[in-house]
Amino acid sequence: MTLFGDTQHLDVDLAVIGAGLAGTGLAASLRHHGFDGTILLLEAGRGPGGRAATRRRRDDLVWRLDHGAPCFSFSQPPQGLLAELWNPLLEQGIVQPDLGLVVGLSEAGCLVDPPVHPLLQGPRFRGVPTMASVPEAFLRLAGCKTQAAFGERISSLRRENGWWCFSGQRRARSLVVTGNLLAHPRSLAMLGWPDVPLRSAVPLNVDPLLDAALAQIREMDASVRWNLMLELPHCSDHLPRQIWLTSDAQESFGIERIVLHRQHDQRLGLVVHGLDDGSPITPASQPGLLLEQESRQLQLLKELLRPWPVLAQALPQARSLGVMRWGASQPLDYPLPTFLQWCEHSSVGFCGDWIAGPGFGMAEGALQSAVDLAAQLV
Repeated sequence: MTLFGDTQHLDVDLAVIGAGLAGTGLAASLRHHGFDGTILLLEAGRGPGGRAATRRRRDDLVWRLDHGAPCFSFSQPPQGLLAELWNPLLEQGIVQPDLGLVVGLSEAGCLVDPPVHPLLQGPRFRGVPTMASVPEAFLRLAGCKTQAAFGERISSLRRENGWWCFSGQRRARSLVVTGNLLAHPRSLAMLGWPDVPLRSAVPLNVDPLLDAALAQIREMDASVRWNLMLELPHCSDHLPRQIWLTSDAQESFGIERIVLHRQHDQRLGLVVHGLDDGSPITPASQPGLLLEQESRQLQLLKELLRPWPVLAQALPQARSLGVMRWGASQPLDYPLPTFLQWCEHSSVGFCGDWIAGPGFGMAEGALQSAVDLAAQLV
């Protein structure tokens, strides 16, 4: 696998936009089922992972912070093709059951049972030593005919003479998108685009399957998560792994949960998963919104951490590592049908947790959609 080769002048059989769990899982599943073509993964982040990425710091080489998803959630033990992809990671110790304590926090600041939520109802796993270990393992399984280019945000697409064309001189015979920025109208104001890129590349009535897929994607609810990252000094070991706010508390504070990540030297990483407040996001407004969210969440932590005096006392010494904005599209009540995941006429496909559910952020949905799509492509 070449991570940083010359990908600016490259023709490949398949380009995958997004090297998160779905994109890397798709590449690994394709290889598992005998796909022998060339694959290029294009990822906007610094490395593989997407919302399962791990934050690294240039000024602290041992620091690792799982700043998106804190665990991989399933509604039931993986079955069928999904088990074929997932179980070898368990056997190799790349993932292990997540047994960390999960507690609930009420609007009044009292400890209660965790809320009923899809992310908490079934088996949960953690990457070893970090969440990014899993997409990294999938990239290794994808083999030597797979390349990945990081720091690549694709903002435009062209379909010319049977090829998908990107920035530079790169072309792909087939295209898969694992997020839906390129397919959902929410991208227009947020990124300042004139039209949905997939719609611009393939006009209406050229591919009926793609028209149907884009119409269904357009009906998905789209929101944002604002994840504040903090470094705290050494704190007691007797702390929960996840602190989930009840629905009333989430509505009151605009925060879904707080996640703690113990470091090897006993320092503590803390991630606040902030909810969308509906503020319009544009290229011009985003820098200010990031600062507003950082200030707001830091203030709220003073109240939310009161049940844990050791955390409340450490908060004044916390070092902010900034806020990460995540796009969050909710799966529909019914998933995107598998026959709409691959639009053969235009050679474009879809996979991700926003397709298969059963809830946003579910590893199960991301990987199930990946193995379903891989079966069609092979």
